[in-house]
Amino acid sequence: MKKRLQNLSFRIMVFFSVIIFVLIALYDIYNIRFINISEKKANFKNSVRIMMILPQNQTYWDWFLNEYKDISEKQKIITDIVFYNTPKDAYKLLKLVTVTKPDAIVMCNIYNSKDIAQVLSSIKNNNIFIVSLFNDMLFRYEDVFVGIDYYYKGKIAGKIIYNVLNKKNNMPERLKIAIVNPFYTTIGGTLEVKGLTDFLKSKGIKNINIKNFNFEYFSFPSEELTRQLILEDKQKFNVIYIGSETDTLTIAQNIITFNKLDQFIVIGAGTNQKLQKYVRERIINGIINDNGKLIAQKLCEAILSWKRFGHASSYISTNFNVME
Repeated sequence: MKKRLQNLSFRIMVFFSVIIFVLIALYDIYNIRFINISEKKANFKNSVRIMMILPQNQTYWDWFLNEYKDISEKQKIITDIVFYNTPKDAYKLLKLVTVTKPDAIVMCNIYNSKDIAQVLSSIKNNNIFIVSLFNDMLFRYEDVFVGIDYYYKGKIAGKIIYNVLNKKNNMPERLKIAIVNPFYTTIGGTLEVKGLTDFLKSKGIKNINIKNFNFEYFSFPSEELTRQLILEDKQKFNVIYIGSETDTLTIAQNIITFNKLDQFIVIGAGTNQKLQKYVRERIINGIINDNGKLIAQKLCEAILSWKRFGHASSYISTNFNVME
């Protein structure tokens, strides 16, 4: 009898130990699955969970992410933002999606390899909403594209260049354009350049030579790149077209330092007050900014529309803020 009681006690102890272990494990999994970018305590009731997967260079994305965080938190959209360097990294992150199973994923320029295509099909089969952000290269898998008409952005840049040349009454037979943009090839770069060249050619400037510096960018400090662009006579660029605020400021400041005013047509990006001053003083000829707030707003609206009604507009393109 005593032995039976001991066995029963042992079984009860094991049973409750297993229950406690399972509860702890489930709690840990719950917490891992719901990683939130917000510093505020998340309220998961009636919330939407998404994973946003972006090409590396977190600093570059601040213009968009700062706006997105404010808007998404108010809409109860809980976001885990991750960055990748290589297709292999992107594949691992997408495999993680199949385990954590968020409501939606937002991707930018994830390479369309065979492995990635397979995992995207699996994600789609799990009824996870897929948003392609800025780059419409995943049209076979995405439910919604939210981004920018890069071809039109290139035409805006071409128009600024043409207006400057026209005011100077100096239409060159040849234009040599330097493009400084870390994501030139990954986010709409080809379309942007086509828009730029198409506009200029329509105005009679047929000989256009373009060199981009994105490949050397990450191993090339801004100061070194600036000196190469504005001081070396071998290159002889007419135009410098810049995709980030930091590089626009650096190039503008060096043009002043080395007294290279009127030697280049400079089109940049950024919201810094100093840049606006440079445009007014004609040190910079124009600024073209993607509208981060509007993009963030449209992205959140698309996700919520799908969550609540089961559908959203398949193509959402936003405009630009231009100063010249």
